[in-house]
Amino acid sequence: MDSIIRLLPDFIANQIAAGEVVQRPASAVKELLENAIDAGATRIELVLKDAGKTLIQVTDNGCGMSAQDARMCFERHATSKIREKEDLFQIQTLGFRGEAMASIAAIAQVKLRTRLASAELGTELEIEGNEVKKTEPAAMPPGTMIQVKNLFFNVPARRNFLKSNAVETRHIINELIRVAIPHPEISFIFKHNDSLVYDLPACGLRERLYQLLGNELKGELSALSEETGYVNITGVIGSPRIARKTREEQYFFINNRYIRNGLLHHAVASAYDTLIPKDKHPFYCIFLETDPKHVDINIHPTKTEVKFDDEQTLYALLNGAIKKNLGSLHNIPQLDFNENVNDELQRKIYIAPPVFPKDEPVKKSLSGFNFRHEKTEQPRREDWNTFYNPSNPITQNPTPPPVSLPNDNPLLETPVSEATYLTALTPELFLAEKDKQLYIIHRRNAEERVWYERWLSKYRNAQVASQQLLFPQTFEFTQQDKWTLLGAEKELTQLGLEVKDFQGNTVIVYSTPPDLPANKVRDLLEQVIADIHTIGKTDLPAKLPEVFARNVAVRIAAYKPFQPQEAKLLVEAIFKTESPGISPSGKPVWKIIPAEELASFFGG
Repeated sequence: MDSIIRLLPDFIANQIAAGEVVQRPASAVKELLENAIDAGATRIELVLKDAGKTLIQVTDNGCGMSAQDARMCFERHATSKIREKEDLFQIQTLGFRGEAMASIAAIAQVKLRTRLASAELGTELEIEGNEVKKTEPAAMPPGTMIQVKNLFFNVPARRNFLKSNAVETRHIINELIRVAIPHPEISFIFKHNDSLVYDLPACGLRERLYQLLGNELKGELSALSEETGYVNITGVIGSPRIARKTREEQYFFINNRYIRNGLLHHAVASAYDTLIPKDKHPFYCIFLETDPKHVDINIHPTKTEVKFDDEQTLYALLNGAIKKNLGSLHNIPQLDFNENVNDELQRKIYIAPPVFPKDEPVKKSLSGFNFRHEKTEQPRREDWNTFYNPSNPITQNPTPPPVSLPNDNPLLETPVSEATYLTALTPELFLAEKDKQLYIIHRRNAEERVWYERWLSKYRNAQVASQQLLFPQTFEFTQQDKWTLLGAEKELTQLGLEVKDFQGNTVIVYSTPPDLPANKVRDLLEQVIADIHTIGKTDLPAKLPEVFARNVAVRIAAYKPFQPQEAKLLVEAIFKTESPGISPSGKPVWKIIPAEELASFFGG
């Protein structure tokens, strides 16, 4: 019987290996940047075209290679980092497996130019699909330049799975940041489609963080310094004031290598438990230095997943260092009570007196507050009378996919008969009666539900309104956040939010959903960024509309001042919704007191 097990040809084996090492352009960028750092470079330039799909070029002033090494670096498992098996347990460099260059060359057209400082001439080598096309001497300065053209040119199925240029660019920026932060002594230049994205001169850690993540970090960072026999902990943590809506700006490095570790993240996050709202995440950039024998970095091809030999000790040391540092800050989180932040935390810290208009008689609430009207200069939204049938013109957006409203919650029952509005106890609490039951209705939660269902109804019927801004607004974000927004540009336009790339770190907003206050646009954008990370690109078209509708409804309801003449209309509107008993944020809209319960209370 003939043998059925055979060795794979090299070109197939290399393509399989490439699938593990090079998943997208960002994977190739990461490997090339790490090689440049291992080569001792003090200046690295990254040039991209079409988010790396057409060209990735990395140029460094490192040690360079000889002609023989230039050829050998494209062989599988050829490396200058490992000599004996014991070296696997003392890894100090970023690259060490010898897979990257072979994997990249298997699926791209690669040109390498390299020269040793001691040599008069360098070497130029062209390789395609692991087949050497040209080798010749080259005049060039010391260092290395690698061009990777037409990634996945011979694996079209893999190329078809790449995302939009905005999404792929964001992944590349993430990789660049994770390399540039732990090496502030190296200058980096990043160009994309002939536009300068980053010009990062050599500096210190804090200045590098400001360069990459924005000047809003200034004055909000506290240095960590904890030395133990097991690990040294350094870096910076952010004050509670700059807690983010996403976990995008949280960095761990072990011996200057970026890593992800859920246990270590929990050690940091738990130290902030009582200092920030539950929907916010602390900023941190933490460096762990330990003997390489205590950590295994060889458990995943990307080398970002690691295993420590004593995770419990490391957890306790890190958590203790963070708590001690936060305790010395004496920083109390400053909350904006116009925002929809953690309600329980708000109640513990501050209770704002409600207000009534001046033309209404002064009333007293059950708690004895005097109500006075405070005039607002904010524009009024459309009248409740036209809430479900607006007559104002709207801009039609592309036809969206259908969206289904949630209907599996036992609280979401739809009353048949209408309620009778009675009075307002406070600007936030109304009384209504229906079917011999007393309803105490929360205004903001009710408005959230009405706005949410109204918006989704328009979306399902391809009638999403778009409010063109007379003066488009510009907003600065980090490069990561900017490309997150641009990666969802099509979906956001369908939702009435038109966001475009402007320049540098800036995006420009041309239109927003109607009735959204101008001072809430940035807050909505930040929330959208967080939602995109949570949902993921694959589920974005299906899930973003409902999430977006909730966010818009929350912000409009929070902004709207109490109008006594609208109370009756709101009560009528909430009982016409499909899910009147609970807000889209999951909060109760009303408290029901049956007549029998009231009678029983009075001994009836």
